[in-house]
Amino acid sequence: MNNKPYYYAYEERYQRVYSAGVDFWGHNPNDEELTKVLTNWVNEHQLAGKKVIEFACGEGAAGVILSRLGCIYHGVDISPTAVEKAKSILAPFPNAIVELCDMVNQAIDSKYDAALDIMGLHMLVLDQDRRRYLQNAFNCLKSNAPMLFYRESFRVDAFEGEITTFEEWVSITKSDYVTPAKRVVQNGDKEIEVFIPLVPARAKTKAGYINELTAAGFVVQHFQEMDYNEQNPFSATLYVYKP
Repeated sequence: MNNKPYYYAYEERYQRVYSAGVDFWGHNPNDEELTKVLTNWVNEHQLAGKKVIEFACGEGAAGVILSRLGCIYHGVDISPTAVEKAKSILAPFPNAIVELCDMVNQAIDSKYDAALDIMGLHMLVLDQDRRRYLQNAFNCLKSNAPMLFYRESFRVDAFEGEITTFEEWVSITKSDYVTPAKRVVQNGDKEIEVFIPLVPARAKTKAGYINELTAAGFVVQHFQEMDYNEQNPFSATLYVYKP
């Protein structure tokens, strides 16, 4: 991982899948379920015309959806390749910007009316990284601002102890994060085979998520276990806000 934090493995993944001809690795801007969830969230909190930041924005699919809904969008991600992709698809929207940012180690200066995280929190496996990430999200929000954590990895038997090093995580999971394995990606009307290594991701139990979000200062309003899905088979969505 070139002496960079383990979560920078996502940059290599984006490079490999795009080289294979894949248009979108994660969600795409026309994802019906994501569009439905974000539309309800925006309407419920009257976010049209308001500033919304997305942590770990990836390829910008949610940014397109939120921009269509009238939000002033700011996406941040650690992957230069994903950021360039997001900038490209968000170019038609004048109220949308995307920037490189290590969301664990770099604070966000501005204040926002809402925040979004789609399968981002679970990419952090060390407890100290998750705490910093959540604190950065909490600090950049205005009072009473909502935050949505969408499709985070969820397991009823997830490890809930403290993880202080990446080596501890590898030892516990027995996972191989080096050897490429075949993945089949649906790209429009055809399937594309891609050989990529597993990337680190840490699931939590319901109590685990609620405890860490509460510890960061958020109020958890709703925990929703998601149906089995291609993007993240076993996942949950959490609706929270900053009091």
